[in-house]
Amino acid sequence: MDSKLPSDVKPKDVAQVPPGITDDSRRKIWTPVAKDWAIFEKYGRETGGEYTLLTVSVAPGGENAVHWHGSYSETFTAQKGDVGIYARSRRGKRILSPGESVTVPPGEVHYFFNPGADADVEMKIKLHPAREGFEKGLYILYGLARGGKSAGGGIPNNLVHSAVVFSTADMWPAGWGGAVLTPVLKVLGVLGRMWGVEERLVRQYWA
Repeated sequence: MDSKLPSDVKPKDVAQVPPGITDDSRRKIWTPVAKDWAIFEKYGRETGGEYTLLTVSVAPGGENAVHWHGSYSETFTAQKGDVGIYARSRRGKRILSPGESVTVPPGEVHYFFNPGADADVEMKIKLHPAREGFEKGLYILYGLARGGKSAGGGIPNNLVHSAVVFSTADMWPAGWGGAVLTPVLKVLGVLGRMWGVEERLVRQYWA
C-alpha cells in the first residue's frame, strides 16, 4: 500500500484501511436493487492518491441516476458488451464498444446505462484523482440496498443517509430537482457528520 493518501482522507480516518486491502473477498460488492456488482481493483491508498479503479457490471436496461462530481474526473472503458454513456457536453448518448473509453471531467452532468435487453455489460471506471469518500460511499450505498434500506435506483430511504453518502462521495443529483435538492443535501450532510451518522455508516459497511 502506498504511503501517500488520497487528498480527502482526514487525519482521524488514516487508520481506516479500505476493507479489500485486509480481506481480498471484500473488494467485490453487490446490490440486489440494481442487480449489479462492483470490484475495486485499486483503492486510492494503493495508488498514492492518483486514482481509484473499479470494474462495474450493469444489468440489462439498467442505468444510474443523472449526476455530477465536483473534485474528480471519471474515465469509462467498456470491457464486456456495449456500454452507454450520457455526458452533457457531448450533447447526447454514446455507445462504447469493448476497449473504447470516454472521460467525463469534474462538474460534467452524466450517467451510464446498459442499452441492451439480454445480458449484463461490464466496464472499468477510473477516478482521477482518487476519492476515498467515493469508495466509502459506494460501499454504504450497496450495503444499505442489501439491507432493504433503499428505494428504486438504489437511493437510501433515509434522507440523512443519502446526504451523508452524496457529501462523502462528492456525488450530486443533476437537473432542476438537483439544483433544488443539492443545497439541502449539503446541509444535511454536515449535520449527519455532527450527529455521528457518517461514522456509524462507515463503521457498519466499510470498516
